[in-house]
Amino acid sequence: MASNFSTLQPTGTTPAGIPVFTFGDIEFVKVPAGTFLMGSKNDNVYASSDEKPQHTVDIPYDYWMARFPLTNEQYAGYVKAKCRNHPVSDWQEKKDHPVGNVSWWDAMVYCQWLNGLIEGKLPQESSLRLPTEAEWEKAARSEQGNEWPWGNEFDKNKCNGEEVAKIGTTRVGLYSPQGDSPFGCADMAGKFWEWTHSLFKPYPYRAEDGHENEKCAEARVARGGSFSNCQGNTRCAYRLKVIPGSRLAYRGFRLVVAPNPP
Repeated sequence: MASNFSTLQPTGTTPAGIPVFTFGDIEFVKVPAGTFLMGSKNDNVYASSDEKPQHTVDIPYDYWMARFPLTNEQYAGYVKAKCRNHPVSDWQEKKDHPVGNVSWWDAMVYCQWLNGLIEGKLPQESSLRLPTEAEWEKAARSEQGNEWPWGNEFDKNKCNGEEVAKIGTTRVGLYSPQGDSPFGCADMAGKFWEWTHSLFKPYPYRAEDGHENEKCAEARVARGGSFSNCQGNTRCAYRLKVIPGSRLAYRGFRLVVAPNPP
């Protein structure tokens, strides 16, 4: 039976002591309701025009963001159930690496499948889905408005980006807790681009103005950067415009448990 958000009990903690909640065998951390600053200031040397103007966004509900991107092993359960081929050819040697080669549509279908599998086990009036870009950015930078999840100074030892010279993916959580966001989310800078639910539209972001139209086939927003990106592209505010049907080896997704967007 579905429970109320207020009655949820943690199933453990992150290495930093932040409570962890589990849905569908996936670990999540809580992001509280409230406002945060989205986007970048005009004087930010890294920022493109797509990140401006910086503006206040209110997310009026608590939500739970997955600690890690979805892994090859986690995606394999869906592949087996649907009698499909795994999108990563060597996934069994990289079970704890993020799953790649999934389109936005692939990720949406995965969410539908997993929601059906755990029906009745999520909090009331919520679902397991892709995060909106506002939910993703707040989980990454918090109300503090961090430039990178861990703070405002880049540190190549806290993420898998171009500066580290690791050509390829690494296991999820390798840079945790030192590279975690204030809420306990790992791997939100570098390693892998992550699909969001949102359409790529000009700022300011407003969930109710069509940003979250699921039926539209226009470009979506990906976040976080990958192992081939420099520090400017691994910032919390950086937005990548991507055609929803495209598949790349270094693009995957993480999940959120939250009310459905408008």
